[in-house]
Amino acid sequence: MPSPVFSHIWGTLGLISIMMVISLYATGVLGIISAQIHEVELSEIAESVAREAVELISIHTLGEGGFTYMELNVPQTIDDEEYVIELAETSDGHIIVKVRLMSEVRESIAELNLGSGPIRVFNGSAVDLERGIQYGYRLELPCKKPMILMMRNGDTYFIALGKSLGGR
Repeated sequence: MPSPVFSHIWGTLGLISIMMVISLYATGVLGIISAQIHEVELSEIAESVAREAVELISIHTLGEGGFTYMELNVPQTIDDEEYVIELAETSDGHIIVKVRLMSEVRESIAELNLGSGPIRVFNGSAVDLERGIQYGYRLELPCKKPMILMMRNGDTYFIALGKSLGGR
């Protein structure tokens, strides 16, 4: 006759094993759902920055100003994670917006809907102490007052991402 102690031990180990399998499965499902939510948020941010860039380009080129900037309406973090927005030029001359999380490889890309024209991505980094901003092709968030800006040099327009240096 088997001892009831061993039956209880085996039963308890079986229940613990089932609970561990269920918790691992639930963790995996939550990870997949979280990744899908991040992809949607990254895509929305890329599209938003692309729309605001097109709007800024229209305002800047119509006004024929030398320097124009507009604050970006983007979240400071995605699910408490830092992220990066980058502007880039494709081989065929189009401008794209890339958004990716700092901790993951996941990224989203949106293309600016522009006609042909002399608009280039500012490929570098600069600080404008007079205006109190730092700008370049890349912007790491969170930051103070994220913005998108345009400047003109001769017949060429440059677009960049920037942030405020001070409390302005």
